[in-house]
Amino acid sequence: MNTELFKSKVLSMFPHVGTIQGTAKRLGIDRTTIYDWKAKDPVFRLKLESSEVEITEELEGIALERAKRGDNTMLIFLLKARAPQKYMERYKHEIESQQLGRLIGLVTSVLRRTIPQELYGRVSTELLSLETSLTTGNEPMTS
Repeated sequence: MNTELFKSKVLSMFPHVGTIQGTAKRLGIDRTTIYDWKAKDPVFRLKLESSEVEITEELEGIALERAKRGDNTMLIFLLKARAPQKYMERYKHEIESQQLGRLIGLVTSVLRRTIPQELYGRVSTELLSLETSLTTGNEPMTS
């Protein structure tokens, strides 16, 4: 196999096919060969990565046109991709103070049974401070 010839073919075909696997299949070579060339040949890697950027930009252009024509799903994807801090889903997990208080009580009970008394004395002070802060709304006092 003339490696340089195949590298050249990969670089000319890749922008039209769009994937390494598809390009390799059309050229009758294993895709791992292209990955090996990419890992070992910095010039090949840069050219391939440049093509990947161009393909991505072309796809973004197509997606943008679809969004402008009223494809709401595409619009949502583009907004999430371009401004994730604004459009990504956020899940806020809230726990009631009463539930947290019960959890702290359970942890305290388990710790009392499983750790040495001296250590428990220090930890229980912190837990009591946290539990108190939940009922008063004040910041817990730490040592």
